Amino acid sequence: MPVFVYEAVDKRGKKVSAKREAPDRNALKEALKKEGWIPLHISLYRPSKLDALIHRITTKDILIFTQELADLLEAGLPLDKAIFILSQHSEKEQFREILSEIYRDIQRGQSLSQALSTHKCFPKLYVNMVKAAETGGILEPVLRRLALFMETTTQFKEDVISAMVYPLLLTFVGSLAVGVLMIYVIPRFANIFKEMGEALPLPTLLLLYISSFISKAWWIVLILLVIGVYFLKKYSQTPEGKKLLDSARLKLPILSRLQLKIYISRFSRTMGTLLKSGVPVLSAIRIAREVTGNEIVSEKLKILEEGVRKGQGITVPLRESKVFPEVVLQMVAVGEEAGRLEETFLHIAERYEAETRSMIKRLVSFIEPAIILVMGIFVGFIVISMLLAIFSINEIPL
Repeated sequence: MPVFVYEAVDKRGKKVSAKREAPDRNALKEALKKEGWIPLHISLYRPSKLDALIHRITTKDILIFTQELADLLEAGLPLDKAIFILSQHSEKEQFREILSEIYRDIQRGQSLSQALSTHKCFPKLYVNMVKAAETGGILEPVLRRLALFMETTTQFKEDVISAMVYPLLLTFVGSLAVGVLMIYVIPRFANIFKEMGEALPLPTLLLLYISSFISKAWWIVLILLVIGVYFLKKYSQTPEGKKLLDSARLKLPILSRLQLKIYISRFSRTMGTLLKSGVPVLSAIRIAREVTGNEIVSEKLKILEEGVRKGQGITVPLRESKVFPEVVLQMVAVGEEAGRLEETFLHIAERYEAETRSMIKRLVSFIEPAIILVMGIFVGFIVISMLLAIFSINEIPL
């Protein structure tokens, strides 16, 4: 149901501005008149970009909704009543509106998966698992699995982000310190050296030239950088650009191994969760391919989907895709023979997530001293260049 912003006054002249849901403007106008208000202005509510960013629906919101819905269903409440209760108590107004729409769709006879599919905040994986649960009559257990899946993937992302915070902060602070020296401090020394008219050593001349260029043209460099990032982002959203960048990620030294581990763990966890929830194998492969996050890997895994459709099983086409290493293929072969593919894929996901965390920690332990060393070289060059100039002016032998 749309939300409107309105201004109205009562008979005593008291003015009020507020937002309210209504089928249309006329319905809202009639409702206000019945309540004793005289509508002055009614318009459709359009949240600003900043407001939409602040109040956007996150994975955490979906996770809390899933956990609470599972709890209410376990307590014996009907699905529509459980959705209605959650629509009244959600923290975010935008999410309350979505849940209200889902409640109305269920009242009209739609299934939960059909109602969820009309809202982009619920990913395809989520909708398909709910659809499989409705078919098997096991909605509450599947919602528990969904919550566990989201908890695990969210925790993994947070671990990766946490590991990268300190190196990024160190880079920012170091770059800021060097920038202040080059833009504000060095030019002052340049004026002093110019007034003295003495010949300066080559390192000092080089430093002064770089400082002069940065202090005069930093804003041009910044504008070019912003423009470059903007066009790169736009290009990366095109099919050609996305494929090119995804291909480059798989060719980067060291980082390509890390990226591949992330893709394998993401695919495996999605496959295991979907299969365990009763989603058909072909649908599970299709969804898992889409959530890998890399177009090149997704294209290679089409061989797996086609092989399964032809009745070749999982292991043979998975080997032909040349994405998974041999050790994983052996694990999948054993799981396929034992009829425990879902457990095998979940085990692969846990193993590769652990390896990814370990690899990130090793990279961070290398990156931190490397950043300090690079910043030390920059600052050392600045200090030595200044000292050489001072010593040469004062004719102090080194």
